[in-house]
Amino acid sequence: MTRRQQLSDAQIVTMFDPPTEQRDLVRHYTLSDADLASIRRCRGDHNRLGHALMLCYLRYPGRALRTGERPPDPLLAFIAEQIDVLPASIDAYLAAERSRVSHSAELQDRLRLRPFGPRPAALLATWLLPHAVEDDRLVHLAALVLEECRHRRIVIPRPAALERLCIEVRHQARREVHHRLTNGLTTDQRKRLDALTQRREEDGQDTSQTWLTWLRQMPQAGKPAAMLGLLERLEHVRAIGIEPGRGHHVHQVRLAQLAREAGRMTVQHVAGYERQRRHATLVATSIELAANLTDQAIEIFDRLIGAMFRKAEGRQARAFQSDARAINQTVRHYARVGAAVITARDQKQDAFAAIAKVIDWERFRASVAEAEKLARPEEFDAYQKLGEHFAAVRRWSPAFLQAFAFEGVPACASLMRAIELLRVANRSGRPILQKSVPTGFVRQRWAQLVMPGGAIDHRHYELCVLSELRDRLRAGTSGWRAAGNTGPSRNG
Repeated sequence: MTRRQQLSDAQIVTMFDPPTEQRDLVRHYTLSDADLASIRRCRGDHNRLGHALMLCYLRYPGRALRTGERPPDPLLAFIAEQIDVLPASIDAYLAAERSRVSHSAELQDRLRLRPFGPRPAALLATWLLPHAVEDDRLVHLAALVLEECRHRRIVIPRPAALERLCIEVRHQARREVHHRLTNGLTTDQRKRLDALTQRREEDGQDTSQTWLTWLRQMPQAGKPAAMLGLLERLEHVRAIGIEPGRGHHVHQVRLAQLAREAGRMTVQHVAGYERQRRHATLVATSIELAANLTDQAIEIFDRLIGAMFRKAEGRQARAFQSDARAINQTVRHYARVGAAVITARDQKQDAFAAIAKVIDWERFRASVAEAEKLARPEEFDAYQKLGEHFAAVRRWSPAFLQAFAFEGVPACASLMRAIELLRVANRSGRPILQKSVPTGFVRQRWAQLVMPGGAIDHRHYELCVLSELRDRLRAGTSGWRAAGNTGPSRNG
């Protein structure tokens, strides 16, 4: 049976053939005076060129020139020019197998190169294992082995031997990764992991999708229902009981690689893995899902708060636009009245009589009353409309605040206390107490709404907390992490 090739032809060419770019030729194949002196001792141009090429091949890529192998023309020309021979003389050298073998042995001894045998292979495998635990891509491992061979002055192995070594180490590394991720799992945790591959129940009935498929379907729309859907999924992932610190037992690149591989497989395929591999894969997947769901929830939180502000600005703009005609008419009245008063003063006439000529007194009274109705507050701020969105925000904000524990720098202490206060109030169903409310984070623009007359307005206080939390997360001055997470915070 033909052996299945793991490395592609292009990858093998890149790793095992000499480079042909001019910069690489200069870097790897510029001959020294000692090299030239050794080459000149050979008899005939063909032997001198063959000896020089064998020297270059053994230095880089680190192997001997093979039987019947013709070096690339750019390399031939570059070496031939340095030793002052014709490139075509290589044909006579390639036909003389005895000279090639002799030069290979002689130069390996001169360069103090060791052949690739069982002992070097075992030592390289031991060295490679920790690297494979971090990243077990075959081409990555093969490149590491070749570089280490050059460092240890070992002739690089043939492609088949290199593949065999890397595949064996990759199997060992995967077993090690699986062990690290599953070591210490309880029976209950393993049952919950296996349940991810089973069909999801809804209203007591099995659905057509598995729990893992459902968890991967992350809502994208910036709506309250999307936030609640994300938090529901996050709660389900956390209920498995996989502590985030377990993911630190392996390199994060390897953990992400394992989760990505599972994402490319069907759930049924993952369910068919042998026990250790299956549980390790599901551990990596659950850790990745928890992180992704958290990221998505924070993003939707940002979008929901932003939508609240945009809607408030839109309401203010529409309200102003609906009164635009009346405002314009009132302004025109007062422009005419003002002009009449200015003219009366300039001509030393009675101002009241001048006003009466422009508009009768009763109509003037009515216009003043109308102007008072049309006048906006001095702040004239869209924040005045935010309170109208409180009910919509409350659909998701208690669940959001409960789902995450927030951390911040000392400057955020007042905001952190306010978040905890709201969280406790949401759990108990009791209103926050006026005397215990921290307000150090409340900005001037919010102050009139949050503390009108010195008392706390509960609606605007909660909206202010959420708005300030969003700003701090955007600025990166506070960290956030999943509730119960014992690992490091993830910066917002």
